Amino acid sequence: MSGEAIAESAGSQPTFELELVPGKEVSHWSGLPVWGEKEARERGFELPPPLGVSGNVYSAKHNFDIPETKLGGPRGPLLDVGSLVRVTNVKIAETAWTSRFDAWVLPFLNLYAIAGYVDGTADIGVRPAMLPIGPKLDIHLEYEGPTVGLGGTLAAGFNPIKDRPTIVFGLADLNFTQTFLDFKRLVASLDAVDVVVFSMRLGVRERILQNSSLGDVYVSLWGGAMYQGVQEIMTGRLEILDLDYRAKVEAVNPWNTIVGGRLEIGENIYLTVEVGIGDRESLMLEASFRF
Repeated sequence: MSGEAIAESAGSQPTFELELVPGKEVSHWSGLPVWGEKEARERGFELPPPLGVSGNVYSAKHNFDIPETKLGGPRGPLLDVGSLVRVTNVKIAETAWTSRFDAWVLPFLNLYAIAGYVDGTADIGVRPAMLPIGPKLDIHLEYEGPTVGLGGTLAAGFNPIKDRPTIVFGLADLNFTQTFLDFKRLVASLDAVDVVVFSMRLGVRERILQNSSLGDVYVSLWGGAMYQGVQEIMTGRLEILDLDYRAKVEAVNPWNTIVGGRLEIGENIYLTVEVGIGDRESLMLEASFRF
């Protein structure tokens, strides 16, 4: 999940001077956020340290269709082979390990960069197009490769109960990644795969411990939805046939439901878990340090 803080709100006037709110130092050595920090604190919002580094593992299972496949020689035209073979289903199981550096440039806007590594398997069912109930060939592919990306999170929240630290919050996150996959068999090359991920979350944040040896401890719970848009047209070369290919790939359902929670230990340590349910099943674990 992107977006390290969930108790933020925008102010209305800029401030660049060193000013103090009782018990809180408004200015951060980085100069972030660049606008609205003093106003946010005066309205009762606790802003996290603006910079963060995170380690994340994300595992998912989802299904894809390949309605169109074309093959051809290196310099010749690509021919549609849909009349000869039909891909019945593609089952993907993958795990991504990523690290992220993020910054709250405004009390309601977080920008981040991510880098990591992906590995997974693709189980593909193929059968003759003219024999819909005939014999089927199952192809098992393994793949891996680095991934890089950029993203941003918009956040908003309000305090529904006076004199309590309870915050109801909403997040909208958008990121773009590019993954350079290496298939260990069958596929000799594949152009970089672009993925766009959009997610929305609505939840509540509450303090569960105050003035502990590690500082105040907060817990957050949320629910929402996630969209993953995988590049639909993939091109490359099949090693086993020495042919170029062009395939149209479509997710059976690009949306799924997400539910998650976060434990904030003091101002610096954040532990997050999020589960995806629906046509795409997923599990995300994240540890973050803010400074």
